Amino acid sequence: MGLGVFMWRQGIRLAALLLPLAALGAEPPLTVRFSGQEYAPYLSENLPFGGILARVVTEVFRRGNVSVKYGWYPNNRAIQMARTGDVDGSLGWTPTEERQKDLLFSEEVLPFRMVLFQRLGETYSWKTLEDLAPYRFGITAGNFYSDTFTRLQHSGVLKVDVTTDDVSNLRKLAAGRIDLFPMEGEAGQLTTRLQLPPAMAARIVPQAHEYWSTPLCVVIWRGHPQAGELVRRFNRELKKMKDSGELALLITQTRQAIFSHIDKKR
Repeated sequence: MGLGVFMWRQGIRLAALLLPLAALGAEPPLTVRFSGQEYAPYLSENLPFGGILARVVTEVFRRGNVSVKYGWYPNNRAIQMARTGDVDGSLGWTPTEERQKDLLFSEEVLPFRMVLFQRLGETYSWKTLEDLAPYRFGITAGNFYSDTFTRLQHSGVLKVDVTTDDVSNLRKLAAGRIDLFPMEGEAGQLTTRLQLPPAMAARIVPQAHEYWSTPLCVVIWRGHPQAGELVRRFNRELKKMKDSGELALLITQTRQAIFSHIDKKR
């Protein structure tokens, strides 16, 4: 037997021996149940992949050997279920001191740019949120609108009317029952387009500039036995996808697929 053939056979035997060891060293598969909310195009039970954010989160976790199952709930219930451990976690939330008492936050998955929506043709001259004290704001229960907004709300500087969902706030804005409604720019425009009658939707426009930018993250209930491990795996795989450019490509492809789906249905 030649030396080359001998070495090749020895290599095959060594590889066969190492396979079980590699399997033993692999990260065990995990499954998590997440609460989701309606916030198209980022999250929606009725959109392909569950929305842009859901597809990204599913793929990042898949690479960490974690499968995600989604349940869809009203906005405030989605975050409260994660905070109480009724689900393992949720997605699409920005860190706050209050939420961090119950939840571990991942690194930023997507940036979140908040703008003020108003009625077409009206003018609001302002530099800081304090300048908007004379006007009526609508907000959605369970959402966070920045530390500054919360401080001005609690001190009574801003007049705030709380509603259970974003669509109701947009309807109130169109009807003149509130003057301004903060929402992520793309999500607000798409929700207006999809959920309101055309004549009502035509009366609502976003202001040109964001008033606040914040990260959107995955959250895991602190009481979950693998909470730290889940965040570790997610952050590791998320960084790999960011560094390779795969994350940006996946977001672009998913956004195109979702808007193509929407256009075909209309």
